[in-house]
Amino acid sequence: MSTLFFIIRTQLKNIIRGLARKPLALIGYILIGIIMVGLIVVVLIMPSGAVRHGSNELFKAIFTALVIIYFYFSLRQGVEKGSSYFRFSDVNLVFTSPIKQNKVLLYGFIKHMGTSFLIILFVIFQTPNIKNNFILTEYGVWIILLTVLLYSLLSPIIGMVLYIYTSKSKTGRITAKRIIDTLMVLVVLGLLICIITGNDFPNSVIRYLNSDIFSWFPVTGQLSTIVSAAVYGITPAFFISVAILFGIIAAFLFIIYKNNVDYYEDVLAATEYKELKIKAKRQGRDVTVIGKKKARNIRTGFTANGAAAIFQKQMLEYRKVSYFLFFDKSSFIIVPAGLLFQYFMPSMTEFKIFIVLFFSAYMLFFFVIQGKWPQEIEKPYIFLIPEPDGKKLLYTTLTENIKNFFDGILLFTISYIFFEKSLIVIFLCIISYTLYGAVYIYGDIVSRRLFGAVHSKAMQIFIKLFVSFFVVMPGAIFGIIAYFALTNKEAAFMIIALWNFVAAALLFIASKGVFKHIEQS
Repeated sequence: MSTLFFIIRTQLKNIIRGLARKPLALIGYILIGIIMVGLIVVVLIMPSGAVRHGSNELFKAIFTALVIIYFYFSLRQGVEKGSSYFRFSDVNLVFTSPIKQNKVLLYGFIKHMGTSFLIILFVIFQTPNIKNNFILTEYGVWIILLTVLLYSLLSPIIGMVLYIYTSKSKTGRITAKRIIDTLMVLVVLGLLICIITGNDFPNSVIRYLNSDIFSWFPVTGQLSTIVSAAVYGITPAFFISVAILFGIIAAFLFIIYKNNVDYYEDVLAATEYKELKIKAKRQGRDVTVIGKKKARNIRTGFTANGAAAIFQKQMLEYRKVSYFLFFDKSSFIIVPAGLLFQYFMPSMTEFKIFIVLFFSAYMLFFFVIQGKWPQEIEKPYIFLIPEPDGKKLLYTTLTENIKNFFDGILLFTISYIFFEKSLIVIFLCIISYTLYGAVYIYGDIVSRRLFGAVHSKAMQIFIKLFVSFFVVMPGAIFGIIAYFALTNKEAAFMIIALWNFVAAALLFIASKGVFKHIEQS
């Protein structure tokens, strides 16, 4: 085992040495570390329910829904591709070494715990929102973090066990998928029945997700019970659930080792899939479509020249994979999520359109950094096109901006039909949403110029998120202030749109230099 610990120590040393050779990245890490420590202190000392006092039932319903959704996709992936703690470097070095397989498994488990703690860092950024909207117990934050840690440890273990037992035959894999899909369909049908028979939509959903039936679901029931202790307080059921989950972790690790001594072959497919996802992230591509090759055949001529050819190429790519115009998978995630989120803020009915705009813009950030333009910036031919830098940057990002515009039209047209009856406000929200996307795009390029495009993708996302947050936040604050201070409510949305326009324009100007230094891409 000392040999495996040596590998872990060496990897950590290489990361530190890499930072020493990249001072800007090191500064970024230091700033993020300071912000993280400050955020943790603020989260622990800030009062609960500062914005509103959300019910305990709503808190449990939200986390139960998240656990069910994430666990469903985790099980599906486990059946299809398995799960893995390892990288190809481990396959080449560790698997071929004369080390017992149980020690190798423990080594992979220890490495994965590092990833689990990284996931917790992401959750810490959301805890201020949770504390602002719910009354947590004094130890509520720690319980939420414990729940996330347990899930991140359980998910790959259960996926690996499922893969071991279902990969032996095609029939077994199909049967497992059908069982998982059937259970999810039953959950959705139960939700629809509850909504139809209930008096109002949000309360029906909350009652359904708080029903006792979910407590009997294995793993998901225990996770829901544990996280609910953050608002209800610790009960004997909390300790029982924690003991059950730790027992499952130990038992499944034992099963992986005992029932299939040569588990190396079983993790190879999952490791290959994991490497493809990591490579896709580094290239700025959508990791959820890895391995999916289905696309429509488009027969059309290619007429554009120069930088405009990049725009036409991206348009053709969207036609191959989109459902209609520019609407794709991300459209059907952002739009429903933005519309549904305002239902969970019942005390802020006056701000429905603000909630839809800001929450949708927040979700848009994570899709923009995986859009079409990062794929172009990775390729050398864009640097060789004899066009002005501004023109190349415009055509490279134009498709993504148009897509965001169409998504905004869909999102706020539905908002107009259901609750916002001012056409001027709707138009300004569409423009603001599109400009939020432009800020994220050009802010990402500026971040590439400062920190490079290879080092620590997770930390780059942190940096980009903070940069975008501080750029757009003043406009949101001024807009909300104007909403209360001025009789003309449209002026508030005008301020937000103008701020985003100025920010996007300045970031666009600062981004043009990326084409002068190919090594920064």
